[in-house]
Amino acid sequence: MDSTPDTHGALEPRAVDYLSTLIGALGISTAPILVTLSQAHPTPVAVWRFVYALPLLVPLCLLRGRSRNAFRQRGWIAIAGLSGLFFAADLALWHHSIGLIGAGPATLLANTGIIWITLTGLFFLGERPSRVFWVFLPMTLAGMFLLAGGGLDGIAQAADRRGLLLGVGAGVAYGGMLIFLRLAQRRVAIPPESALLVQITLALAALSLVGLAEHSLPVSLAAEQHVWLALLGIGVQALSWLLISRGIRRLPGHHGGMVLLTQPVCSLVWGWWLLGQALDTGRLAGAALILIGVAVPLLREARSR
Repeated sequence: MDSTPDTHGALEPRAVDYLSTLIGALGISTAPILVTLSQAHPTPVAVWRFVYALPLLVPLCLLRGRSRNAFRQRGWIAIAGLSGLFFAADLALWHHSIGLIGAGPATLLANTGIIWITLTGLFFLGERPSRVFWVFLPMTLAGMFLLAGGGLDGIAQAADRRGLLLGVGAGVAYGGMLIFLRLAQRRVAIPPESALLVQITLALAALSLVGLAEHSLPVSLAAEQHVWLALLGIGVQALSWLLISRGIRRLPGHHGGMVLLTQPVCSLVWGWWLLGQALDTGRLAGAALILIGVAVPLLREARSR
């Protein structure tokens, strides 16, 4: 990674960037499973995942010269901080939706952020998705509706309706988080661990205030709960997000969002296999529509490049 600012944001994507983002997405697909296994209140879960990530990121930033020097450069810290605030909102909404509609559906709905990423790229970054993307977008939206329990009579269950609203709200926040994380790394060429350290610090502070306000913090957790949360913080929040943040810097915004949609589909499978969460025909059809609606435009655009 060069040390000069990317003033035009025109970085040519490479195969390794797609691969890094994909491996990271597969890693974070285990997050809703670990959240469920921890059996802790949503806000403490979000706080502890950041607490356990910091002991890995802080030494990494201190030991690497480029990471230390990044904090002497201007123009990116405030943007990365905004990414952290959006991440805090995303996790708060997403963790609550898991308890209403299950790990897989909640995670897929939270990944509606691809829509907001695409619109932001279109209007503010000069990135124009191909016509095939817009053609398949209604299919993706229909899949999200089915995945939330929708049918001919709409979404019948009150829990599903609340879960849908929380999941879509998480998607808006998730999109904002990815947009600002990507912008921070494009504004100044910085190592991913530096951007993540700022992001996580702001998110941790915001969620700690939320926990104190709702009286869910401080909390006493069992040793087994800390094991799941340590896996969440180290494996998902630190290692997987290092791979994702390294990859999405060069990818067009909607490409990064589409690759990350492999995460919730995998989470759907993990929830069925490991937790015994039900998968009815409608939800399976919704997952299939989302995969088709995402994979076809991504492959077509990649081939055209």
